[in-house]
Amino acid sequence: MNLNLQINNLLKEFETGNKLNSYKALQKIFRKNKNNNLLRYNLAVLQQQLNLNEEAKINYNYLINTENNLKAMINLYNINIIEAEYNNALKIIDKILNIEHIESVDKDKAFVFYKLNRIEESKKICIFYLKKNNKDLVALNIIGQCLFNQENYSEAIKIFKNILEIDTKNLSALNSLGRIYHEKREATKAEEYYLRALKINDLSFYVLNNIANFYREELNYQKAINYYNRALSINPNNAYIYNNLAKIHFDLNNHQEAKKNSLKALEMRKKDGDIQKTLSFIYLKDHDFEKGWGYFEGRLDLDNFIKKSEYVIKLNKKLYRSNTIINKKNKFLIVREQGVGDEILYSSMYGEVLKDLENVIIECDPRLLKLFKRSFPKYHNNFVELGNITNNDKKFEEVEYVLYAGSLGKYYRKNINNFHKKSFIEIDQNNLKDVSNKLSIYKKKFKIGLSWKSFNNRYAVDKSLNLKDFKFLFDTSDCDFFNLQYGDVNNEINSFNKNSKNKLLTIKDIDLYNDFESIASLLKSLDIFITISNSTAHLAGSLGVKTILIKPENYALFHYWNQKTNKTPWYNSIELIEKYKFLNEKKILNNFLYI
Repeated sequence: MNLNLQINNLLKEFETGNKLNSYKALQKIFRKNKNNNLLRYNLAVLQQQLNLNEEAKINYNYLINTENNLKAMINLYNINIIEAEYNNALKIIDKILNIEHIESVDKDKAFVFYKLNRIEESKKICIFYLKKNNKDLVALNIIGQCLFNQENYSEAIKIFKNILEIDTKNLSALNSLGRIYHEKREATKAEEYYLRALKINDLSFYVLNNIANFYREELNYQKAINYYNRALSINPNNAYIYNNLAKIHFDLNNHQEAKKNSLKALEMRKKDGDIQKTLSFIYLKDHDFEKGWGYFEGRLDLDNFIKKSEYVIKLNKKLYRSNTIINKKNKFLIVREQGVGDEILYSSMYGEVLKDLENVIIECDPRLLKLFKRSFPKYHNNFVELGNITNNDKKFEEVEYVLYAGSLGKYYRKNINNFHKKSFIEIDQNNLKDVSNKLSIYKKKFKIGLSWKSFNNRYAVDKSLNLKDFKFLFDTSDCDFFNLQYGDVNNEINSFNKNSKNKLLTIKDIDLYNDFESIASLLKSLDIFITISNSTAHLAGSLGVKTILIKPENYALFHYWNQKTNKTPWYNSIELIEKYKFLNEKKILNNFLYI
C-alpha cells in the first residue's frame, strides 16, 4: 500500500477508532521512515493528543531545528502553556512573530502575559485587537481573565456575559463565570454555569475537569470522582486528572488509593509542583516526614512561587535547594511564606537554624518582631522587619542564599521526635501583668477566649463560623467569654449580645489585628481558647495556651491540622476537633474544663 495512503488511513482511524492502536501502527511506520518530516509531524500531533508530551516535544524540536517548522513551533508552545511552562512558551511565540505576524499567535502571547502576571502587557495586545473588532471573543476572554486575576470580579463578569451575548455556547466564558462565582463563594451560580457548559459539550475533557474541580471543593466527592473518571475515559494519559483523584482520595482518608494515583501522575510529569505537593501532604499526614518534606519542596515550582511577581523572581534567583545545610559561613536570608499564621508555625524551627548558620537574617512581619527578638534573645539582632533586606537592592546583593521558612522542615523535622513539645514564644511580663489587671474585674471561674473567622484568602469562608454557632457555649454559667476575633465584627458581636444572657466581652485598647504583644498576653490569661484556623490559633499554640481548634472543612490544604488523631505535632497544647462534632456536642466545653 502507498505510504501516504497508509498514513492517512491511520490518521482517520485515530480520529474515529482505537487511538492507541493506530498510534502504535504509525509509530512502527515511522521507525522505518525517520527522514519523513511530514510523518514525524503527524506522529507528534498524535503524541500530543495522547498526552505523550515529552515524545511530542522531541519531534517538534527536531522539526524546528531542521526546517524552522512554524506548525511545530505553534504546537510546541501550546504544550508549554498546558504544562504551565509560560516562559518557554513566550520564547517560541516571540520566535514565530519575528518570522511572521500571525494574529492568533499574538493573542496567545497576550494569554501567556496574563499567566505570567504581566497584566498590562496582556491588556495592551487585547485592546489593540478590540479596537479593530469589539466583538473579538479571544481578546475579550483574555481581558476578562486579566480582570479576574486583579479580583475585579464585577467587571470580569460583565465581560464574560458580553461574550455569551455574542456566542451563547462559548465554553471558555461559561467556565470563567463558574470560576468567578465559585471564587466569590456563590456556589449555586457557579454550578449553574458549569452545568450549562456541560450541556453544550459533555465530551469535553476541559469541561468535565472543571465541573469535577467544583464539586471537589464543594465536598461533593462522589460527583467529583464520577466526572474525573469521565474525563479520564476521554483523556486517559492525563496526569492532572490522576492527581485530582489523588486529592479526593486523600480528602476521604483513602491514603493507598491517593498515593497510587499521585505516583501515577508523577510518573507522567516528574517535575510537576502540584503533584509533588499532593504527595507531600499524604506522607506528612502519615508522619513519613522525610519523604513528605522532600515532595513539599514541589510547592516552590507552583505559580505561587514562580514568576508571581518581581519580588518572587528576585528571591528565586538565590533559592537554596540543597538537602543539607552545610554552608555555615554563607550569608542566608530566611523569608516567610503565606500569612502570619504560617510564619508563626515555621518559627518553631528558627532556634535550630540560628544555631546552625553563623550568618543568617530572618525577615518577619513587623507585628511579630518584638515577640521573635524576645523569644530568641541570643539572636535578637538576626531579626528584621519584612522588606528590610528584600526591598533594599544593596543589602540583598550581599545575600548568597534565600530559604523560605517552610523549607526548614526538611532539615529540622525529619521524624516525629524532632518536634518540640514546649511552647517557643515568650511574652512581655509587664504587658501580661497589665492585661491580667484588665481581666481581674471578671470574677467567674473560667476565662474562655473565642475566635471564629478567617480573612484574606479564598478559603476563609470554608474555615469560618458565625458567632451564633457558639451560642450553646454561653449556657455555661461559670465562664466569662472574651473576644479575640480580629476584623470588622462589632455588629455581629452587638447583635449576638442582644440575644444572649452571657455576653461576649471585648477588652478595650487591644488592637486584635496589629497588637500581637497584647494579644499574646490576653491568650496567656485564658483557661481555654476556642478558635477556627487563623493566625491567632497559631499564636496560641506557640504560647502553649490550651486551645480547641475547629478544623476547617478543607483542612487537607493545611498539613499542620490534617492529622490522624486529635493532636498536631506542631503545637502540643492544641486539641483538634471536627466542625460537625464541635457543633453537635453541646457539652464539649465541659469535657475540656473539667479534666
